[in-house]
Amino acid sequence: MTISFKLLATSALLALAPAIVPASVAHAQTVTVTPLPAPTNGGAPAAGSDEDKTHDADAIEQLLNLVELSRYIGGGISQIFGSFQSMTSLLGAIRDTANAQLTAVTGTKTVPLANGPDDIAARDAGPGVRQMATEGLGGAVASPPDISTVFSNLVTTYELDKVFKYNDETRLNEVTMAHMASYGAVAVAIGDRAYKRANTSMGRIDGYITALGASADLKTSLDINTRANIELAQQLNELVRTQATLTTIAGMYYVTTLSSRTDIADNLNLQRLFFSRD
Repeated sequence: MTISFKLLATSALLALAPAIVPASVAHAQTVTVTPLPAPTNGGAPAAGSDEDKTHDADAIEQLLNLVELSRYIGGGISQIFGSFQSMTSLLGAIRDTANAQLTAVTGTKTVPLANGPDDIAARDAGPGVRQMATEGLGGAVASPPDISTVFSNLVTTYELDKVFKYNDETRLNEVTMAHMASYGAVAVAIGDRAYKRANTSMGRIDGYITALGASADLKTSLDINTRANIELAQQLNELVRTQATLTTIAGMYYVTTLSSRTDIADNLNLQRLFFSRD
């Protein structure tokens, strides 16, 4: 019975021995296993007076070795579990970082886009300089509102309604006066509008610069760059409109000047002194 127990204990020890990493085996990284604390068992009991035939100190020693081995196995499992928990926390941090990076390059940002109803309406500059000037001969320009307001103020301040009445006269120089007054008022209104819109745009650019300074990700920077390009496109269009207005006024100057000279030449005809031009 004693021999069988020894064989059993020895076989169990050999079967569990591969779970321990020998110190002599070379690895890329050697891990030291910390055994679990020893259980409180009081050690091997002493043999009783009536146990001489059954008490086997060697077998008891092997059992104690199995307990020690179990401590190492338990310690290794605890370390593996601790490493797994650390790895889980690390993977969670990596996931959170990846989500933050994804959020940084996708989604909407609270940067002014200047595309509300008022902004869209403000980009409307009317049908054209000639059309608005022709409409203005009646004393007012219907739209857009900002040009209409400035035009009306000019009519009131400089009493242009009296000049516009010359449009109904038969003399060419009088008709020319009415048209040039209307063209001039429209040009002033367009220039005033362009100047104010440029000022408003500069205010938005201040907001973009502030947002760029506080930006912590690429998405916000790209959004600000996109909005800055929108501002640039709007201001270029305003510049084109202003230049087109100036070109129209310059052209009208030569048209009216030459037509007035023609009218003067016609006035040299004595018949014009007595007959109105039909």
